[in-house]
Amino acid sequence: MAVKAESKFWADNLAYGSATVVSGIFNWLYAILLAHGMGPTRYGVVVTLNNIVAVVTLPASVVTLAATRRGRPFQKLLRIRIWYGAAGGLLWLLLALSSPFLSSTFKISPPLFLIFGLATWPIIDYAANLGYLARARQYSWLGILTAAGSALSVGAVLGAVQWREPVAALGIFQAMALWILWATSARVVKRLPVEPAPNRGSIALSAGVGMAQSVMTLLDGVVAKARLGPAQAGYYNGLATVGQSLPFAAASLALVMLTAMLDRPGQRAKWLNWTLAIYLGLGIGIEGLFWRMPKTIVDWVLGGRFNTVSHWLVLYGLGMLALGLLMIYLAEAIARGWWELLALVIGGLALWMFMLIHARGFPGLVHATALSLMLVALAVLAARSWLNWQRQ
Repeated sequence: MAVKAESKFWADNLAYGSATVVSGIFNWLYAILLAHGMGPTRYGVVVTLNNIVAVVTLPASVVTLAATRRGRPFQKLLRIRIWYGAAGGLLWLLLALSSPFLSSTFKISPPLFLIFGLATWPIIDYAANLGYLARARQYSWLGILTAAGSALSVGAVLGAVQWREPVAALGIFQAMALWILWATSARVVKRLPVEPAPNRGSIALSAGVGMAQSVMTLLDGVVAKARLGPAQAGYYNGLATVGQSLPFAAASLALVMLTAMLDRPGQRAKWLNWTLAIYLGLGIGIEGLFWRMPKTIVDWVLGGRFNTVSHWLVLYGLGMLALGLLMIYLAEAIARGWWELLALVIGGLALWMFMLIHARGFPGLVHATALSLMLVALAVLAARSWLNWQRQ
């Protein structure tokens, strides 16, 4: 049985990891096409709009992790889908009501917030579907949806740059892509087995971790758009696009690790150690590339106009390496019921926000991000070691 569990762990990592690599390639193409086709200013606008929609739809990340912990429920899915659809509509309404304030803050036309917000309607139910698939360890389907989502984003950019208003067109096409993904996932989920309900405390912890992870991946990009000019914000978000390849990989590994821990709780230490070994191997390799050939990487991903950010890539990458570790340890916290780690990370987010607000210019934001995330990762590692020792 142990050999079978190990084989399943590696098969899940291979299936979802391969899909993540394919998705990463499409995300890379998305960034390239966006940067080359729209330039730094419009690139900054698009990234900001995507980030704001992601902030408004933070409940989606919460729902994904909660659904992963919960599994497909006993109740009829139709009733749940209606509630999730209504929640998505309320999120769009919230974005619509906030658009005048957001427009004055970020210097972006108000209708663009409404257009990009069209993706909020199906996103909650789609997020739940992804969680159900993960809990059932259907990583082939999860990988297909992940890769397809990134591929459709590339198609959206290719179509949008042909229009007179490319940013608005991109928002429409991205929303259409999400509706397609939702419809596909809804059909697959109907065939999944029903899972017994866990205790509410573990679901609440999963929701809290989902919220924290979402904020961590968005925080500095949103602050950059608010604090910097349009072009500088575009450069910063371009740097984030490259650097966040590390937490992107960590998110995939952490999800597989979490479901393995839920299925085989007696082997949690083994799943964690293997996940850390894979991630640190990948992370050190990627960080090495950032150090050896930063200009080449930036040129490949973003184009020559973004070369000014290349000398910040190593430092920013260290912060993202730490962010990936936080994601893995938070996934372990869900499996073990460690609220203390979540509380510590929330405190770390407050520190990061404080440092970002008081940072000066582009260099200050990079230093604040790298330093605060590395400090939080060290604190979480120490707390995790203490908790493990206390509860042995």
